[in-house]
Amino acid sequence: MLSVLFIALLGVATNVATGVLPSSWHDRLWVAWPLMFVIVVATAVLEVVQKDEQPADFPSAQARNELIRRVRRFWVTGVLEKSLYNEARIQLDLVVHESGDRPWDIAVTWANGTQEQLPPGTEMADVFSRMDQRIVILGMPGAGKTTMLLELAKSLLAETKDESKPVPVVLPLASWARHRKTIAEWIIDELVESYGMPRRLASEWLRTHQILALFDGLDEVAAEHRSECVSQLNRYLHANPTSSAVCCRQAEYALLREQVRSHGIVTIQPMTAEQTQRFLAESGRGLDGLRAALAADPELWQLASSPLLLSIMALAYRDGLEPPQATQRAGPRRRLYAQYVGTMLRWRKNRNYPPEKSRRYLHLLSNRLRNDQQTVFTLDLLGAEWLPKGRYVSRSSYIMLLTVAPSCVLMFVATWLLVGVTIATFSAIILGIGLTTQLLSQDYENNARISWRNRENTREAWPPRQPSPRGDITSNSVMKSLIMAVTGFFNRGFGDKIAATAISLVVAVVLSLQESALTGPVYSIVLLVSYLLVAGVIDGFVGELATSGRMIIRTREVPSPALRPRVWLALRVGFAWFLITGFVATYVARMAPAESLPPGDYGFLIGLGSLLLTFVSIGGGPLFEQLVLRSELARLQCIPWPFLPFLDFMTECLILRKVGHGYIFVHRELLDFLADPKGNVEVEFDASQ
Repeated sequence: MLSVLFIALLGVATNVATGVLPSSWHDRLWVAWPLMFVIVVATAVLEVVQKDEQPADFPSAQARNELIRRVRRFWVTGVLEKSLYNEARIQLDLVVHESGDRPWDIAVTWANGTQEQLPPGTEMADVFSRMDQRIVILGMPGAGKTTMLLELAKSLLAETKDESKPVPVVLPLASWARHRKTIAEWIIDELVESYGMPRRLASEWLRTHQILALFDGLDEVAAEHRSECVSQLNRYLHANPTSSAVCCRQAEYALLREQVRSHGIVTIQPMTAEQTQRFLAESGRGLDGLRAALAADPELWQLASSPLLLSIMALAYRDGLEPPQATQRAGPRRRLYAQYVGTMLRWRKNRNYPPEKSRRYLHLLSNRLRNDQQTVFTLDLLGAEWLPKGRYVSRSSYIMLLTVAPSCVLMFVATWLLVGVTIATFSAIILGIGLTTQLLSQDYENNARISWRNRENTREAWPPRQPSPRGDITSNSVMKSLIMAVTGFFNRGFGDKIAATAISLVVAVVLSLQESALTGPVYSIVLLVSYLLVAGVIDGFVGELATSGRMIIRTREVPSPALRPRVWLALRVGFAWFLITGFVATYVARMAPAESLPPGDYGFLIGLGSLLLTFVSIGGGPLFEQLVLRSELARLQCIPWPFLPFLDFMTECLILRKVGHGYIFVHRELLDFLADPKGNVEVEFDASQ
């Protein structure tokens, strides 16, 4: 308030002072406007720099409580309490004896090699405490490793009422392999992107050991990167003597050259035949169909030692044994998953997603997740690689044309209404050259993780960038654009400068021939400086957006959650630079006005070009590509549009589970089964579509 009052008084004093200036100064007063503009820009830059240098004053306690709520909502309420075991109990009305909540045993191996057998029902929190709160959880596929990790998270969340206790955070390791940063950097990224925490606060929490990392799915890291992941884990655990837990399949863990630093290993034992028989006998009439299936197909007993598979069997064979024709000769696991998918799609009917289409969509979804070595699906993973082979390569230039053309048409129409067809055509051509230069620049592709040339250059191919020191770049965006414009003016590559210089020279020659000798240079300098400043803004924002994380509550599919803040950012910055460049161009052009293009019209065209260039390059181009991609995927019947209702329906069918703002398959083996067309249905895409 004092600053505003001071500035207001300064303005009054300035007006009074200018009223008593000598008359000989009146011809030089035009310098006041450029000087005022420079002072405003310098003040804004200093404010932003000073703000960035100050320590973040976040409400730490409030953010901590929100993180606790999100971990509980994402993993405990969304996954643990909706596990297949619990869903089977509810849907089949099974009789449960709470005294033996888990019917399987746990084996503990201490760091010194001592082994101990723990009885069923042993609380995971007790095991974690006894082993000095640093363990590795092993087991066979479907043994219940993630379930036990989430039970541990639930117990640890209950202890966070004491603010001295760290917050347990579940972190799927599969996402680490996308960029393979250090574990500390990756944890910060996950806290920002998956849990929506401020980056500076996330870094502070990690530095002060207020985060208890629960790593899930070491076996889901690609085999070629698994050893590197373990090495990074050990470096992190050595540098940070904090509590942690790591889940991994037993067979994959045994193949590792280097094991995870821990105080002990917890191994989930397979259920014995006696435990399985007791579970079947005590569960009531809800398992009559499973008992009949086991009697008709003795091979299914091979799977009954896994708690997860036993739950899948209970749901799959609720109506008895009805093996699909396509999998009669397959092994018992494939027959089980085929039966499970068929039963769940039959019991949960939706006229918009008949079983044949649902299997087709599930195949593409699971196949892309497996190829990308990911387990959690979000809308931002939808890319050109989801299209049938060869589709995107032939149409990349077409998409580029459709992205640039609307902006050029808008520029042509606006200019035509103001000054006529000739200048309108010339303006549209200049804008088209500028947009094409931006969209084809290597910097733009690297930062945006988008390739306009072919579908092979996916975002995973680019090296990771260092996190932005400014945190969330979408805040204070207009002020920050002033800094980026100045730095970009000097740091941009030669490509933009050469293109802008060539266009400016043409403008200078044409206007000098038609108007006065001074008009051409003045107008061309305005165009050159405006373009280079806006290009600096674009490069700065696109670069920092590549590392800026921000959680957006999803209400629409296009733009996707990660793209939505970019679109709004592009609009805000674009309109700001529409005013800045338009005003400056109008003022400077008055020094040598052209009759065919008055200064006011020229300033409007410069501002409109800045707006279109900024919006399309930062957010509009990727948005349009996303629209074209989604419509193409829907037209080829690869996935439906909208996609979220289908994913929610698959969650009701107990094929997917919702984790925060993403979706995961109920188990990795089900993902692998659906990704393989041999165990699914005919899903080959017709190349003639």
